[in-house]
Amino acid sequence: MTTNTTHWLPPIPGLHRRDPEHRYWLGDVEFPISVTGVLSCLKSAYAMERIEATRSSWEPRGNTAHRAMELFLQSGALFSVQGSWSRYSDMIGEMDQLATGDWADWVNPLITHERWAQLKVIASERPTCCVKRRVAGTYDTAYIDEAGRTVLADLKSLGSAEA
Repeated sequence: MTTNTTHWLPPIPGLHRRDPEHRYWLGDVEFPISVTGVLSCLKSAYAMERIEATRSSWEPRGNTAHRAMELFLQSGALFSVQGSWSRYSDMIGEMDQLATGDWADWVNPLITHERWAQLKVIASERPTCCVKRRVAGTYDTAYIDEAGRTVLADLKSLGSAEA
């Protein structure tokens, strides 16, 4: 994996998200629609009810997996299952906690997957927007694959059907 941040996509000047309302702004212009909002319109009322009813089980797992991937990609370093980092020593403590914590069985396969060696990562947790459609959101990663294609990716930590 290549993660030289000098080759990463630059941030969009002035684009930011305001929390807790989770609204995106470009300067003083609000984006009334988020990518998450668009996608939620495609889900049935039953699906939305199930998502909310099971939030306490999937949200900690998802937050942990997302944070681990963010640290891994932004570090530009290779992580071993034993928890050693070759740079960015300030991330060691947090990565060690994630790699050995409650969701280690999700984190370790994610950050040690062989696919990372085939990619050139160009962004992590990057806000983006479409001014014409007034839609904004943050994608988890962007990379260039071995065929030279640019891919935007969003991590989903879905459990088994039995979970």
